[in-house]
Amino acid sequence: MTRSRFGTFAASLAGLLFCTGLATPVAATPGDAPLRIMPLGDSITVGVGSPGKNGWRADLQRRLRAAGVSTDFVGSESEGTSGDLDHEGHGGWTIERIAGIVDQRLAAYEPDVVLLHAGTNNITRSDDPTAAAGKLSALIDRIQARVPQAEIYVAKIVGTTVASEVPANRAYNALIPAIVQEKGPRVHLVDQSTVAGLDIYDAHHPNEFGYRKMAWGWYEAMRGTLHPEWPGTGNPYKARQAYLCHAKSRTERDCRTWHLRRVIVSREEGRTVTVERWQTVRPFTERIRVRVPGHYVQRRKVRTWVPGRYVVQHRRTTRWSNV
Repeated sequence: MTRSRFGTFAASLAGLLFCTGLATPVAATPGDAPLRIMPLGDSITVGVGSPGKNGWRADLQRRLRAAGVSTDFVGSESEGTSGDLDHEGHGGWTIERIAGIVDQRLAAYEPDVVLLHAGTNNITRSDDPTAAAGKLSALIDRIQARVPQAEIYVAKIVGTTVASEVPANRAYNALIPAIVQEKGPRVHLVDQSTVAGLDIYDAHHPNEFGYRKMAWGWYEAMRGTLHPEWPGTGNPYKARQAYLCHAKSRTERDCRTWHLRRVIVSREEGRTVTVERWQTVRPFTERIRVRVPGHYVQRRKVRTWVPGRYVVQHRRTTRWSNV
């Protein structure tokens, strides 16, 4: 495929969007090359934790199609069941391992846009957050040197459900904005750290809902820096109901519908305090005290009176749960 530089693509796309008023998706003219996007990172880029390993890539492609953008996702790897499957995600890889192949991959695919999410495996391996941030900075420098005209989007990494890793995860993320700021106008920050808690399928990977949030984050960052006129609909952060899956073991998972509900957290001096929390209905067994009335019992032709009393019984029921 003949490849044009990003500036040519952006200019032609902007003109097409202006002419159509975004009423319908814009088809690229025959001379336009698609926007080449390289998803770069670890297993979260691969899409582990989502059905079919589509991750955030399929939903981002859907959003870009709706905006009328012709794209070509590029990379040496291929995963998923929907859309353009190419990417440069590598499960278990640290920042430095990604840096070891990035020159070759960038030279081979010459992306216009790089979407970088890296550092999770450094944190899981107990890397010092400052050292990991330094490696990320060096990786961004290598990307800029190899594809100086590319727009690079650097993510604050998603959350973790491993309590011992939370401080390092947050410390690493806190260092990323300053790194991005010093890299120049073609490097942009994307806050994916808001994908956390119930958005996480297992210890480190988002579930399908979490990946939809990631797709929204990438899209909004691209829209804000490239084309503010792209449509901004379908914000998953505004959802009040979601079907969430969470791993219970390597072979078992729990999937159910969750609802954002207003719940009472305290009552003080006649004032009720409420907050919104995600909750789901779960079955459980409760112990209840049941009064058995007094009654006669026939034993060998003798009627004996048994006084009324309370006994403990078990029953299955459901209730709203935060976990």
